[in-house]
Amino acid sequence: MDHYMTEITTKQLLLEAYGEGQRTFEDIELTDSADLSSVDLSEATFKHCCFNLAFVQANLSGCRFLECNLKTADFRNTNLQQATITGCTVESTRFEGAEVEGFVFSENSVYGQNAGQEEFNTFHHFT
Repeated sequence: MDHYMTEITTKQLLLEAYGEGQRTFEDIELTDSADLSSVDLSEATFKHCCFNLAFVQANLSGCRFLECNLKTADFRNTNLQQATITGCTVESTRFEGAEVEGFVFSENSVYGQNAGQEEFNTFHHFT
């Protein structure tokens, strides 16, 4: 049901698909020019996506990022409550001020090293 989409190549297409009820997104690549600050994408699932952009102050509660490239993504002051980032690359990713109650961070890669919840809890204010 969620896979009826056309190829999503812009912020506008992503937000339109989300607005129409789609919650599963795969193989999307959006970069700096597609700023997703202050958007609501709560409860969405992103698989094999590449997001090198800003999610500053976005509502990503309940989101799942699975095997994504999140290098240089900016999650500052973002609602990540009950969200999951698993199997992703998160180098130079920023999380300062993010709401992380119930947030799961597991099996990720940071500069070639494995990083899980314990590592996130020690570095997320400084990445």
